[in-house]
Amino acid sequence: MMTDKTIKELADELNVSKDKIKYRIKTLPSELTSKKNGITYIKSEGVKEIKRILTGKKTRENPGILPSDYLEKQLDVKDQQIKQKDKQIDKLQSLLDQQQILTLQANKKIEQLEYQSEEKEEPISQTETLEKKSWFSKLFK
Repeated sequence: MMTDKTIKELADELNVSKDKIKYRIKTLPSELTSKKNGITYIKSEGVKEIKRILTGKKTRENPGILPSDYLEKQLDVKDQQIKQKDKQIDKLQSLLDQQQILTLQANKKIEQLEYQSEEKEEPISQTETLEKKSWFSKLFK
């Protein structure tokens, strides 16, 4: 059984540069690598996958198929992400509903205030017109 290898160990084994290995690590799922004390370790499945990619051949033990537990883990991660997104959508929908209710209430209050101000203005304007008429009527009498 293979043990975890560092980037340098794998680069020396495959006779390629460390940069080439680093580039290939980026394409691997994060579960196939680990980092300890600033050193990146590649798990045996990752080593096999990198060897397969760099040699252009499929390994005998793993013909390019990822481990089944990896796929299950990925599905679990995706399910958790979907649940989280659903919660976010529900929360945003409730916030939107609350905002619409508040806007409706604010509009009703504005209408009430406008109506009240119109009521207050009408009697004043009526008394002013009465006073004006009486003043004019006094003038012309």
